Amino acid sequence: MSQSTRERGRRETVAALVRKLSVRQPLIIAIEDLHWADPAALGHAAEIAATVGSCPAILVLTSRTGTDSLDHAWRSAIGDTPLATIDLGPLRRDEALAMAGALSDASDEVACACVERSGGHPLFLEQLLRSAGEPSLPALDGSTDIPTAIQSVVLARLDALTPADRQALRAASVLGQRFTADAVRYIVGDVNYACTRLVQHHLVRSVGDGFLFTHALIRDGVYSSLLKPQRQALHRRAAEWSADHDAVLHAEHLDRAGGADAARAYLAAAQTQAAAFRNDEALRLVERGLALAGDRADMCSLMLIKGQLLHDLGRIDESMGAYEAVLQAATDDAERCRAWLGLAQGMRITDRLPEALALLEQAEAVAVSCGLTPELAQIHHLRGNLYFPLGRLDECRREHELALEEARRVGSAELEARALSGLGDSEYVRGRLRTAYEHFRRCVDLAREHGLGRIEVANLPMVAVGQFYGGDPRAAASEALAGVEAASRVGHARAQLIALQVAGYSLIDTGELALAKELFEQALPLIQRLGAWRFEPISLLFLAKIIAREGQYPEAIELLDRAVTASRKTGPSFTGPWTQGALAVVTRDSEVRRVALEEGERLLQTGCVSHNYFWFYRDAMEAALSSGDWDRAERYAAALEVYTRPEPLPCTDFFIARGRALATLGRLGCNTELLATLTRVREEGQRLGFVTALRAIETALLDRKQDGPTRRE
Repeated sequence: MSQSTRERGRRETVAALVRKLSVRQPLIIAIEDLHWADPAALGHAAEIAATVGSCPAILVLTSRTGTDSLDHAWRSAIGDTPLATIDLGPLRRDEALAMAGALSDASDEVACACVERSGGHPLFLEQLLRSAGEPSLPALDGSTDIPTAIQSVVLARLDALTPADRQALRAASVLGQRFTADAVRYIVGDVNYACTRLVQHHLVRSVGDGFLFTHALIRDGVYSSLLKPQRQALHRRAAEWSADHDAVLHAEHLDRAGGADAARAYLAAAQTQAAAFRNDEALRLVERGLALAGDRADMCSLMLIKGQLLHDLGRIDESMGAYEAVLQAATDDAERCRAWLGLAQGMRITDRLPEALALLEQAEAVAVSCGLTPELAQIHHLRGNLYFPLGRLDECRREHELALEEARRVGSAELEARALSGLGDSEYVRGRLRTAYEHFRRCVDLAREHGLGRIEVANLPMVAVGQFYGGDPRAAASEALAGVEAASRVGHARAQLIALQVAGYSLIDTGELALAKELFEQALPLIQRLGAWRFEPISLLFLAKIIAREGQYPEAIELLDRAVTASRKTGPSFTGPWTQGALAVVTRDSEVRRVALEEGERLLQTGCVSHNYFWFYRDAMEAALSSGDWDRAERYAAALEVYTRPEPLPCTDFFIARGRALATLGRLGCNTELLATLTRVREEGQRLGFVTALRAIETALLDRKQDGPTRRE
């Protein structure tokens, strides 16, 4: 999941717990020291505050004065929940003395001295009492921004420890607010060290299987007391400890240690986060690595992963900028080859297909000469993807077959899964939808087996496509909606876009037009953000069909005009006939219908992606039926039958049978034989779930019942 998705899920989970638990028993929830809160923690507090306003619960927050944690934006986020603020000043002398008596059995003289020195600050007072009788140290020059009084208190307590405990506490401060005994033992080089005395001195406390500083100021005070050489040495040991446990901590400790290999460690850390779909966190690590990188090779490696991360986040222009930077700094041909691949990938999204193909020619020459087999597999795969929207069917399939060969040669499950996806695309573009579905299904299964979540998410929409043409629009809609959610979770905007559109047209056929309309409207901003303009006509033409049913005819025609224009701009082989068929269905102008049908047929003869044949002939049959052109409707049914003959599909078989039956009905009227045919078509449509397409047949059967026997009978 992306960082924002995880944070939202955490907030919603806590809010749900508050609502449910407060029903059993009213709650008081306390969050202390809000001045230490980061934006995520403040978001949690706002979510809880908004929740307690509508259930039997009270939220109490404490924060140091002088901070503005609860600013206007935070207060706006809690909605109508009432908020009361109580400003607490310093403890009065009698209150401070009472607190001193409760915390310590120090003599009255010592207690009074601590009260005076604390100035009524409870934390200061507690720490002074804990270190009562021990010598105090002045604040160090150049200390951090922690209060001077606390700095001296912490240093006094640190100085009172044995050398071993003192070194252990310093090691713990390097690890952070939370730490484990094993990590401390490794850093100090004592496998038998125990944190017992640190707990007894109230410097840390046991929490679960680790320890926690009793206050962040104590940790900060200890850490700020370290001289630079000490601090770097301890961070180096901490980096060694975390190397096998946490790649992110390993990189951050190397960074603080001033290690020359920190940039490379940030690269490895970013790769682990990207593999876990934490792209925002991975990008943060890459940026830090780039700030440290002194070696050109390290910089190029970091920029390459930055380009991929930005691409996966849908920030295509920035992604291509990163790859351009690699080309400027590249030190060898392998880096240039990978940069060209990245640029071609971005050009594919933004429909700069000829430029992308030209770059792949350069990349292939380098990959062959340098023996870069994984890159060669990627080149064939990407070239096949570029041939897909161009309608270059045989070349598309051949490139993906080559990609599969190269993937198996290097034994890469990831590259094999990508090649299977490409083969699915190549069969799809040729109209072999059953074979395409088998490839996509194998791709998804392989991705799941090897934990290749991003590939799985990218191909779920195409599994749904196979289900749709396989005659199960309900299953297709369900699978595609699951794909929308999965793609949204991992930040795969392109997969989310395709899943939205597949779910949309599946829902139209199942009769759920309102939800379908929402999905196509959601797809339009994604298209704009990605610059994936060849998908725009699909959303526009289906929106036009929906609003035409709602009676908004002029608005529908305007959308179809936009769809036709966009299709011509991005290449008519991808959606040209599809848009012309939709225009023929919606228009009320017979001349516009005639021109649209002729243009669609002409484009199909030049060679197009398969969905154009499926949708054009289906829409063309509908347009011919609505205008009473029975011969033309039967001609389109025959053309679709010829196109799907190598691999017939339940979806297209149903629409062919429907078109022929309705054309016969229009030409000859109903008879016993046709009645049986209409009944069979209706039953098949009901079984498959093509609810919307059944209305014309239902009407015909209803008219038959009302009219009684026909003349021919």
